Amino acid sequence: MRKIYTVLAACAASAMLMASTANLRFAAGESSGPKSYELTRVEKGKKIKAITPKMMQTGIAVPEDFSVYITGKIDDLDITLIDANKNEAFDEVGADAFILGKSLYALPISRIINIKNKLYECEIENSGERITLTPYQGECGELDMLSNFKCPLKPEMIILKSSDIYLDVSKSKTAPVPCGSYNLWLGYIPDKKCSVAIKAGQMKSIEVTKEEDKDGKQKVIKIQWGGPYKLDCSCSIQDGKVNIPEAISVYGSAGEEYGNFSASILPAMVEIFDASKRSVAKGAINRAIAATNQAPNSEVKGGYNGVLKKGAEGPFTLKMHIKNSVLGELKG
Repeated sequence: MRKIYTVLAACAASAMLMASTANLRFAAGESSGPKSYELTRVEKGKKIKAITPKMMQTGIAVPEDFSVYITGKIDDLDITLIDANKNEAFDEVGADAFILGKSLYALPISRIINIKNKLYECEIENSGERITLTPYQGECGELDMLSNFKCPLKPEMIILKSSDIYLDVSKSKTAPVPCGSYNLWLGYIPDKKCSVAIKAGQMKSIEVTKEEDKDGKQKVIKIQWGGPYKLDCSCSIQDGKVNIPEAISVYGSAGEEYGNFSASILPAMVEIFDASKRSVAKGAINRAIAATNQAPNSEVKGGYNGVLKKGAEGPFTLKMHIKNSVLGELKG
C-alpha cells in the first residue's frame, strides 16, 4: 500500500485543523469516515510466534519466530503487523501479514480487511506505525463457505483473492465480501497427524453478487465443496507390467486441490480391473524411503510396480483407496 503523506496547506488555520484531525481516535461505529490508529514497533522485546500464509501453503503448521514486528490496538482488538518477507516494509499487499486478536495464524495484508464481520478499506504506512481504516461503502454479497464443506475437519482459514483483496471467510457462517470475482487462494486444515493446504486447482471462480429473495432479504451464496474426493495419478501398462508413480493428486467436489500434506497420505491401495471387470493386479502405492547407514537394506522404492494376470485385456480400470486423518476415506 502507498505511504501516507502529510500535505501542508497554505492556510495556517487549515494546517492546524488537518493536524488535529490526524490525531483523532474514533470508537467503533461512531463515524463512517476514516479512523487512524498509531502502532508501536518492537525490535528488542519478546519475540512473537506466527504461522504465516507462506507456511500454511507448504502444509507446515509450525509457528515461526519474529523478533521485529508492529503491535497495537484497533479499539479493543489487538493487531500485530509482520514483515513476512523481511524487507523492512510492513505495508506490502499479499506479501506482508497481520494478526487480529491472539491468533497464531496471520493473514495477508489486503486493501480490504474484515474486522468482527465488518469490512474496512485499509491503508498502512510503509513503516507499519500507522493504520487507517475506513468502513467499506461498496456493494457486498453474503458468502457461506462452511455449511456445505464436506470434510471431517473444518478449515482454520479460507482465503479468497481478487486483485489486491485477500479475505478470510472462515471465521463466521456467513461473511460479507465485496461484489466481484474471487479465486480460492489458500485453505488450511490443521491436524496433529496430517495438516493439509487447499488451493484452487480446477475450481472455478466464485462470483459474489448482491441479490435479494422475494421477501427483500439478502440471499446467502453457499458454496458446495469438500467431499466426495477424487484421486488422480498417472499409470502406465506395457507388456503386462504396471507402473504407478507415488505422486497422487486429490481433488474436491468443486475441483479444489488438496496438497502439501504435512505427513504422507501413502500407502494407497490400488486394484486394476480388465475389460471383463476381473481383478488382474493389486497392491499398494508406497512412499519412497531411502536406505541409511544404520539400515542399508531399508530402502523402499516409491510408487507401485506389478504384473498383470495372464489373459488380461484392456481397456483397464484403476481403483484407489486411501485413509486419511483429515479428509477421511478417499477413493478414486
